[in-house]
Amino acid sequence: MRFKILLLSALFSVNFHSFSQNSLQLENSFEAGIHLGVASFQTDYGERGDFKSGVTGNIGFAIGAAFYMNFFSRQYEWNAKSDWLADHIKLKGEFSYLRADLEHFIEGDSPTAIQLQAMHGSSSVVNLGAIVEYHFLNLTSFGSSYGNTYSPFVGLGAMMNFSKPTFESSLGDYLTDPSILPLKYRSNAIYTDPETVFSVLMSVGTRINVGRTSDIVIDSRWQYFTSNKIDGLDPKDDANKY
Repeated sequence: MRFKILLLSALFSVNFHSFSQNSLQLENSFEAGIHLGVASFQTDYGERGDFKSGVTGNIGFAIGAAFYMNFFSRQYEWNAKSDWLADHIKLKGEFSYLRADLEHFIEGDSPTAIQLQAMHGSSSVVNLGAIVEYHFLNLTSFGSSYGNTYSPFVGLGAMMNFSKPTFESSLGDYLTDPSILPLKYRSNAIYTDPETVFSVLMSVGTRINVGRTSDIVIDSRWQYFTSNKIDGLDPKDDANKY
């Protein structure tokens, strides 16, 4: 299975420029924003199906910047003409950074349990990519006195990702003494080299207007990576969790 992240974030965006391209009969507006959130890393740490290790335990943070392009001007005009693209679509470019400390949430005092409890790692991921958002309500009147103050949406996107995992055992140096690791991690199962991978993501959220040129965006997303090594673990057995 592949590495996955669930992300919940809040973004503050500001409309900073709009212009009209009269020769093409197009009118666009742009926004820039910053976001901050929490990320749940679903990794090979922990047991498959365990709620703590898969959802609530390995929690990290996310921070980033976003750039939006709209197919209309944010200067609302009641008689302005628009089309489906302007009414419902936003294009989003994103640069973000995610990081979490990772561990097994294993109880017990058996030799294997002690070895798993001693394993600690981290995952750092830089995202760079684009997302297409579909808004269910009319965007051209969003935030005006004639329209809604909120705009729910779904999104689909693709990212290029730069990752750097770390790993250590509190029992000692696993490179010189692999016996401190559980058996399945002793042979070509730990990776700490940086790598570049790709991911796809799906998101759902809502945009809330808080001022004439500013919005807050609440966004939840699921991100799926093409590599199984972003968390630093890749054991070759049927119990490999993600």
